[in-house]
Amino acid sequence: MTDEVEARTVAPGSDDPRQARVRILGTRLGRFVEFEYSLGDGTLAVELILPTKAFEEFCRTRSAEVLPPDPKTAETLEQMAWRAGHPGLLRRTAREDTDPAR
Repeated sequence: MTDEVEARTVAPGSDDPRQARVRILGTRLGRFVEFEYSLGDGTLAVELILPTKAFEEFCRTRSAEVLPPDPKTAETLEQMAWRAGHPGLLRRTAREDTDPAR
């Protein structure tokens, strides 16, 4: 399955209590994505670990805004995705454009 994840973008400072957000924290064993999940303003968050495909589905089903990881984590994730034959993990989970025609 190669569906791209459409991440809903919210204006900075938005206080919608239903807005899901994820921040990628790292990877485990080159196959799992470790991330923080929160709703609303992010004062309460939970850390989760999922396989890459499950992480993408998690973001898609929750229309999650994917917050940018630190640069070192982003590089590690991209290397992991290339090794798995699926480059562009961050682009698939955090769509920069919000063009509904895509």
